[in-house]
Amino acid sequence: MTIALMFSLLALGLFLTIPMFIVLTGTAFLVFALTSPIPLSILPQRAFAGLESFPLLAIPFFILAANIMGRGGLSTRLINFIQSLVGHWPGGLGVTVVITCVLFGAITGSSASTIVAVGGILYPALVKAGYGERFALGVVTSSALIGMIIPPSNAMIVFGAIANVSIGALFMSGIGAGLFFALVYGTYCVIWAILNKVPRAPRASLADIVQAARDVWWGLGMPAIILGGIYGGVFTATEAAAVSVVYAAFVCIFVYRQLTISALWEVCVESGLASARILIMVGAASVFSWMLTISGTTHAVVEPFSDLRSSPEQTLLFVNVLSLIAGMFVDVFSNLLILVPILLPMVTAAGISGTHFGVVMTVNVDIGNITPPFGLNLFVASGTFDKSYLTVVRAVLPWLALALFSLAVVTYVPEISLWLPRQLYPELR
Repeated sequence: MTIALMFSLLALGLFLTIPMFIVLTGTAFLVFALTSPIPLSILPQRAFAGLESFPLLAIPFFILAANIMGRGGLSTRLINFIQSLVGHWPGGLGVTVVITCVLFGAITGSSASTIVAVGGILYPALVKAGYGERFALGVVTSSALIGMIIPPSNAMIVFGAIANVSIGALFMSGIGAGLFFALVYGTYCVIWAILNKVPRAPRASLADIVQAARDVWWGLGMPAIILGGIYGGVFTATEAAAVSVVYAAFVCIFVYRQLTISALWEVCVESGLASARILIMVGAASVFSWMLTISGTTHAVVEPFSDLRSSPEQTLLFVNVLSLIAGMFVDVFSNLLILVPILLPMVTAAGISGTHFGVVMTVNVDIGNITPPFGLNLFVASGTFDKSYLTVVRAVLPWLALALFSLAVVTYVPEISLWLPRQLYPELR
């Protein structure tokens, strides 16, 4: 009775397109009000308890640092540098998009902001160079998802806080997974350009490469500081996020000189709103997850699959299918906050590493950004490039197939994501 009522309310909220945090908290409120003697005053306490996590402080800091660097001229410098290195390859401009998304993701940790920052410059350049509108839309919209896999990743921070898994190890696992995605996408760009006889750009001179490297050098220092500081034991991921804000502001105001103090205030306001949208979801999902446990829903969902405990492969297949279906309808953080508490006992019982589970879940929920009908990147690309939603969906379909292939490889060849963290964390399984 309780479980049926809960899922009926949840489905009704999603069907009416009510904001997700209202759906989660409203469902919990009504379920407890109608079926439980537990005082309703405990629900706000559970929401704030979900936010009392030191690792979650990294999210607003990384968002602010990313927005500062995006507004401060880094994206243009980064694109010029990558294009000077690979622009003369077959499909060089497409490969430039992929590599730029990798490096920009190492600075921003966001796929939506990567579409705007990278696509705003490279989309018209791709069309003008003869790649065609459909390819240009597809490569920009889909390559942006690498930004959430490559560290620092806000999705991994949320997962680590929920599952009590080392965020440092998760970040390291994201490097292998993200680079594999980039390899698959980059290879497709080269093959597609050869088959479609796209003209190749002239090779950049050594002087041009050196100048582009000088222009972008300061910007590339941010991921070096973040990752070097974390793995060198200088500071935690949260402290690294705070340091990255100071570094980003210094570079963009005093080195690049493309960000004024007044513009910095605007960036802070935008970042505060973006952080609030994420953290209110964390608080709401904390209430919902607690309700799942109290009502016995977690046990009820996991119990039918208890026979999968002896088969990690089948367990991971179930995780992928469930996460991909959920990603079609809910956003990244809702997906993580709802599913991880449900799936974690099953995954642990199957003997799967928490770090491997984390990178698989991160890739799954990130693919949801380009999965119809409600993939966030699809709507961002539609608005950014002034194209219809269906046009963007058709352009993304080949890249979605490549993403699913990459997910399968990352899932069933764990060394791709786990080799690097195991070098620093020998106890990691």
